[in-house]
Amino acid sequence: MAGIRTKPPSRAKILVNKAVVRVNVFVYRKSGGRLLGQFGGLQALLLTTLGAKTGRSRTTPVTFIRDGDRIVICAVYGGEAVNPGWYWNLRATPRAFVQIGRDRFPATAEILPDGPERDRIWAHLLTIFPLYTKFQSKTDRLIPIVVLTPSA
Repeated sequence: MAGIRTKPPSRAKILVNKAVVRVNVFVYRKSGGRLLGQFGGLQALLLTTLGAKTGRSRTTPVTFIRDGDRIVICAVYGGEAVNPGWYWNLRATPRAFVQIGRDRFPATAEILPDGPERDRIWAHLLTIFPLYTKFQSKTDRLIPIVVLTPSA
């Protein structure tokens, strides 16, 4: 299929993305999410995970929806051929800290397997943010959906 990305992003693209993420995290934290707290029709949160390779704390902005008491995030990565780093971090250690606005809390992550629940949530995401269809068309990987459940 034309337009399918089969290679990971270039080193330059990764470095630019890291710089943008650092600025986004700084502004989000300082403003309590009032600035850079939305992307399109989706709210954004800050997700802090432990690096799978380094064990260091990593924070990145991620868009989300709510599914009852749960928070749903997608490892869409703009339709790149690879999953974002935070996805691999949650696979290695399925615990994270989430910041929504000024609220910060621990959460447990579950990566949804391909099946009815994932299909239901994916369909709902597409009604809210149709651009995800374009991202999915750019890659041959199934875009992972992760459910975050607040924990004590």
